[in-house]
Amino acid sequence: AAVLKKYHERGAAAPDDLVSPLAAALQRFPLRVETGEAAFDDAVNGALFHVEQSVGEKGLQKAVFTWSDGAGRAASKTFTLPPAGYEVSFAASLVEGGKALPEAPVAWGPSLGVLTREQAKNRYFQQEYAAVFRGGAYKKVDREKVGAEKPESVNRLSGDVAWAGICTNYFAALFIPDKPMAEAKVTTAALSAELKALHNSDSDLTLRVPYPGSGRLFLGPKEHDRLKAMGGEFHRILDWGSILGPICTVLLWGLRRLYAVTRNYGVSIALLTLAIKLLFYPLTQRSMVKMKEMGEAMKKLKPQVDRIKSKYKKMPKDMATRSRMNEEMMALYQREGINPMAQMTGCLPMLLQMPIFFALFTLLPKAIELRGAYFFGWIKDLSVADPYYITPMVMGVTMILSTKMTTTADMEGVQKVMLWLMPVMFTWFCLWAPAGLTVYWLVNNLLTMGQQYLINRQVAARQEAAQRERKSTPKGASKPSH
Repeated sequence: AAVLKKYHERGAAAPDDLVSPLAAALQRFPLRVETGEAAFDDAVNGALFHVEQSVGEKGLQKAVFTWSDGAGRAASKTFTLPPAGYEVSFAASLVEGGKALPEAPVAWGPSLGVLTREQAKNRYFQQEYAAVFRGGAYKKVDREKVGAEKPESVNRLSGDVAWAGICTNYFAALFIPDKPMAEAKVTTAALSAELKALHNSDSDLTLRVPYPGSGRLFLGPKEHDRLKAMGGEFHRILDWGSILGPICTVLLWGLRRLYAVTRNYGVSIALLTLAIKLLFYPLTQRSMVKMKEMGEAMKKLKPQVDRIKSKYKKMPKDMATRSRMNEEMMALYQREGINPMAQMTGCLPMLLQMPIFFALFTLLPKAIELRGAYFFGWIKDLSVADPYYITPMVMGVTMILSTKMTTTADMEGVQKVMLWLMPVMFTWFCLWAPAGLTVYWLVNNLLTMGQQYLINRQVAARQEAAQRERKSTPKGASKPSH
C-alpha cells in the first residue's frame, strides 16, 4: 500500500491508496522486479523477504527488505521515509548467478490508485498516463487503443531518462534515480470484464524502468508549489502546457491567495473571475461600446442594404454582379460614415483575454485544490459535475440572455445561427464539466451581462443626445429680415 493520509476520495472513509485494486487481483504489485527472465522474476516477486526497520537521525524511518535463495540469487529493496512529505529514498539491487546486475528493472502498475465510475465517465478527468523526462525534454505518453484484437501495446522511450512515472489527474508515482536510466517502457493492457469491475476502464497502464540502484520515489499529489520546489521540471506533470503554464501558475497563485481569505474555493473562483474582469475592463469596455454602436448603426441601414441586395438578387450571379453590389454597399457605408470592419477590430481587445480563458479551462479541472472542495448547498465537490445540472442550466440561460443583449437585427444566416448555437454548445459541455469550471463561466456571464446592460444604456443615451442635437440645429442659413 501507498496511503496518502491527507487525501480522501469523496464519500470514502479510508484515505487514498496509490496502489490499484488491480494489483491484488493480478498479483502484480508496484516495485516488482521485471528482468524479463520468468524464473528469476517469479522467484523474487513471490519470495518472503526479511525485513529490518530502524529510526535514524531527524526521524528518518528505514526499512530494508532482503532475500536470498542460497543458490546465487538475491534481492534487496531499501526504503527511507522522511517524517513528512512524499519523497522516499529508494535503493534496489539484484543478484543472479552469483553476480550483481548493473541495474534493477522494476515496475509501477497496473494503474495508479482507484478509478471510480464517476471519474471514468468524466471527460475532464485524466486517467493514467506516463510522464517521461529524457534528453532534457518532457514527454507525455497516453494509453493506447487496445482490445480483443490487440490486447497489449508497448511503447519504449530510450536514452537518458532522468525520471519517469505514472500520473492521473491529481496524483503521481515517479521514479527519480540518481543516474539516468536507459529507457522507460510503457505498456497498455486490455482489461477483462471482471477486472473492469475493479478498475472502471477498458485498459490499464504499467511503467517499467531499469532502475540504476539508488534514487528517490515521489508518491503523492500533483501540487504545483511542491513539484516546482523539487526542480528537475517535475511541474510539467501538471500537464498545463508550455504556453499556458505561466498563466496557469499566476491564476493558481491568485486563487490560493483568495482562498486564504474566503476559505471557500467556489467563492474564490467567483472573486478571481471578477478580478480578471476588472483587469481587462478598459479594453473590453471600449470594444463592447464600439461594437454596440456599430451594430445600432448597421441596424438603421438595414432597410437600404436590403434594397440593394434585392436589386441585384434577380441579376446573374457572377463576379461582376457581386462586385457592383459590393461597390454600391460600400458607397452607402461611406456616405453614412460607417466602417463595417470596425466590428471586427472591436473584437481584437477581447481576443487578448482568450489566453486567460483557455488557462482557466486548463487549470480548474486539474487543480487538486478543488478536489473535494465544498462550495454551497448541493455542490459538495468542485472537481466533479453538478449532480443536479442546476448550474449548467443557469449558465445556459445567462448565455441566452447575454446573446439577446448583444444581437442586432442585421445579423442573418450562418452568423445568426452560430450566435444562438453557442449557448446550447456550452450548456452541453458544462453538463459534465467540473462544477468549479461551470461556476467560473456562470459568474463570467453574469458580469458580462451587467457590463453590457450599462453599455446599452450608455449607447442609447448618446443616440438620444445626438438626435436632440440634430433637431435643434438649423437646417439652413436664416433669411435676412426686411
